[in-house]
Amino acid sequence: MDDRKATVLRALVDEHIRTGQPVSSRVILENTDLQVSSATVRNDLAALESEGYLVQPHTSAGRIPSDKGFRFYVDFSDPANLRAKTRDRIDQFFASFHSELRTLLRQTSELLTDLTAYPAVVIGPGLQSEKIHGVQLVQIESRVLMMVLVTEAGRVTQELVRLPKPLDHAQVVELEGVLSRTVVGETLDDARAPLAEVPTKLPVSDAELFAALSEAAMRSQDESRELFVGGTSHLAELWEDITKVHFVLELLERESELLELVGSQGQGTSVQIGPDLGRTELDLAVVSTSFGVDERQAGRVAVLGPMRMDYRRTIRVVEEVGDGLTENLNS
Repeated sequence: MDDRKATVLRALVDEHIRTGQPVSSRVILENTDLQVSSATVRNDLAALESEGYLVQPHTSAGRIPSDKGFRFYVDFSDPANLRAKTRDRIDQFFASFHSELRTLLRQTSELLTDLTAYPAVVIGPGLQSEKIHGVQLVQIESRVLMMVLVTEAGRVTQELVRLPKPLDHAQVVELEGVLSRTVVGETLDDARAPLAEVPTKLPVSDAELFAALSEAAMRSQDESRELFVGGTSHLAELWEDITKVHFVLELLERESELLELVGSQGQGTSVQIGPDLGRTELDLAVVSTSFGVDERQAGRVAVLGPMRMDYRRTIRVVEEVGDGLTENLNS
């Protein structure tokens, strides 16, 4: 795309984000320094529409961005600079916060909503960044164990394990010892490979049992991730269509889907728009970034909004809050 058409497209998206209305060539000329005629801008808009970046809702109306237009805008626009007041509020929030992790994450979701006016999601670190302090296997039935993991940070998780065959008390003690020697002093991430190797060193009768325990240990890493949601009261202000409000509200209430949607984005900042979320007709965008503990990716912070969200400012806010969480947790 040439520079002029890129300028026209960015100006149109900026105006549509601000007003929610179709944008005309006249408005684009008023909002840019382009030294061209209105006819030239109209030609550029027609070309952008034919290339799939814009849509014209009505023949006599201006144009609005398509999914492709929003994606171009996100990929080729720099995040906005925050006002000093906003930056100071983020700095003061983390500088004055000395409470436990759960409270910090919950209030961080509220901070994100206050700063962006969008619903916010904060996913906690789970066990992946914490070293295991102890392991205990409690036999519930002959084929059912309760696996208790205690981290060095004092977090306790319990995982019910259904085994492929019965075992006696001596086997429970032996497997608990092998499991402890494998994971204690390690994070579950670091213990993943050793856990996979252990069954080859055990008798065939115990290897299958240990594999079930290993799978449960790794499962507890994801299931221990806490999720906090803020700002659901803003939904009706963001989506005029009540069916869209209901869809987003239901999504925010389905923890497993939210963990998959936000928590699976890996490291760094991600912007998911419409089709990226698996639904071409979905008017939804998700901006998220990771935060870390001890140089590990530990969790994510995110905001959800309509596709016409203020991406440039939202990306900057989300990244600043993610950085603040990282510094707070590493201090």
